[in-house]
Amino acid sequence: MAKLLDTLGLPPGTVNIITGPGGVVGEALAAHRGVDMVGFTGSCETGKTIMSLASQTVKRLQLELGGKNPVIILDDADIDTAVPDLITGQFRNSGQICGSPGRYYIHEEVYGEFLEKFKTAAQKLAVADPADENTQMGPLVSAEHRNRVEGFIQSAIDEGAKVVLGGKRPTNPPMDKGFWVMPTIITGVKQNMKVAREEIFGPVACFMEPFNSDEKALEMANDNRFGLTSYVWTNDRARGMRFANELQAGTVQIGHSAGSGPELPWGGYKESGIGKEGSLYNLYEYTNLKRIQVDLRTTKK
Repeated sequence: MAKLLDTLGLPPGTVNIITGPGGVVGEALAAHRGVDMVGFTGSCETGKTIMSLASQTVKRLQLELGGKNPVIILDDADIDTAVPDLITGQFRNSGQICGSPGRYYIHEEVYGEFLEKFKTAAQKLAVADPADENTQMGPLVSAEHRNRVEGFIQSAIDEGAKVVLGGKRPTNPPMDKGFWVMPTIITGVKQNMKVAREEIFGPVACFMEPFNSDEKALEMANDNRFGLTSYVWTNDRARGMRFANELQAGTVQIGHSAGSGPELPWGGYKESGIGKEGSLYNLYEYTNLKRIQVDLRTTKK
């Protein structure tokens, strides 16, 4: 990356790449008086540490942190379109994306149909060596993170939820080695359970208890410390916009779960962060607004 940047003809020192552990290099940068602004993408815990360090010099911050993103499936949703779209959103990069779906709120009239079709599609995912071009989902990033995800799954079982797909390590070679978590679906998840409150960051879909009113769906979706993104599926665009206006999330996607490009702003509410990545709004994060006021009556030409 440094070599590529060096080919652009930028003035020396415009971009500096400094490597090292966050606890040393990151903290030094966040606290240093010579650093005017910090932009960070990562966990809420690290973001809070940066915020605390940056407060010493009252510097500007742009923080893109975690998410526990709600998916709302209304009773008039096109299930056959929603399922493959959400399968991709849920399991791409093995669920290691801050914008991945985190909580599924499904209207009671379509709950059974959606769950069955979602489960069938998840079972068909090609989970294998990521070097194989036919693979749709690979392993997690490390043994430590795999253990963390497995801990979430076990906590759901301990709290009374039910694992209806996955939840165990594969045993057949060559997948008996490596940091694998198979596509997992947990049902009967209640609002107060650990898997409903915290970001799992893995291939785990949490199906909350079904709802029967728009107001209840909104109440449950907003009942979380995160507010990064959200997904609403309905064939009624006006109904979808009502949800968009009420959801406490920096992004509301109606009728799809695809990611966005750099031309659109990205960032969350509440503990999901401060400010925006992408678009002109991100560039504004790196500027200071200055007011210059001149009395033209007394100023010479």
